[in-house]
Amino acid sequence: MLAQLASGIIDYAQQITAGGSFRLPYPANLQLALDRLTLLAWQQGVPAPTGVVDLLQLAEQPFSDWKISLVDADVDPDESLLAYGRPTVTCEELGSLRSDVEGEIRENALMRAVMDKARAADAPGSYVAFRELLIRHPAITALDLDTRLAEPDLALLASEVRDAYRPAPPEAIADGMVRTCRGCNGLRLPLDDDRTWVCQDETCPAPGTAGVDHPAAEGVWWLRRELRTFITSPGRAELRIADTLTGLTVPVRLWPDFDACDIAVFDERPWVADIKAWRNPLRLAHRLRQRLFTVPAGAEKAFVVIGKEQVQAHPRYLERLRKACPEVRRGQRVVAVSEAEFVRTVRERAEVSAA
Repeated sequence: MLAQLASGIIDYAQQITAGGSFRLPYPANLQLALDRLTLLAWQQGVPAPTGVVDLLQLAEQPFSDWKISLVDADVDPDESLLAYGRPTVTCEELGSLRSDVEGEIRENALMRAVMDKARAADAPGSYVAFRELLIRHPAITALDLDTRLAEPDLALLASEVRDAYRPAPPEAIADGMVRTCRGCNGLRLPLDDDRTWVCQDETCPAPGTAGVDHPAAEGVWWLRRELRTFITSPGRAELRIADTLTGLTVPVRLWPDFDACDIAVFDERPWVADIKAWRNPLRLAHRLRQRLFTVPAGAEKAFVVIGKEQVQAHPRYLERLRKACPEVRRGQRVVAVSEAEFVRTVRERAEVSAA
């Protein structure tokens, strides 16, 4: 039910973003989730939402404040589905479990087009450059984007790059300026008082740090919602791990063979890793049970690596993940580890090889 509600909220938010206003009817998932939640409330003898508007107000509240019991849901008490009127990472993760079909089609169609064009041109560097741009620059000025598209690697994918971005929303503009966050290079948007500006990336490593202010008249672009969630957020850990291992003089490849995995280390008997930045370990376990990444042929070891932000936020993250998803426990073909553990293990093998 919560996954259906999350998917409906995402559809609703996308319609508003695309059209600037909303017209009835509400998305089917939103209405169906209301019906199911109403039945659940009646079964538990607690007040039910009176309509979709009431349901959206409920979605703003942390789950600990809900009168309806959610004991079997993969959510934490402090999580909510909406924050300041926008879908949260929790909402994105739950929606993807139900298969946010529209979002997946947009993401997969774009990524498939990028991979197909880069592969046809035998240009893996273009694919890597595309991914790095989306990770390092979730918000970018029109001039900076044009400048980067003149670079040989990105020029090949110019139309796909432009399709990945949308104009900064009107609420991001105040006094003719668009504000960015230094921690993630994304946008900061105002709270209800229009004086407090907050980063829109819940996984930002430094959300309280103000970035550069850009004149709105010069044009500012913002990465599409689903790409910010599923490309930019885990991508920060991917680049961080790659930079760390490169500093250890370990051979590293990002998204080798057009995304066969996120990272491959060592030239002989390579180790491969799929980097994850899901907020909740139980939701990630659900997703991994649905779709565990395919280990490339010839790989000696394979890992699901959890970013350090997620491990710090959930001290028992890996314990809960392994318990809920036996497929990534010790002794399995794919093993779940923390970012720190992965780096340490790679360092140890490199030292042994050098001895």
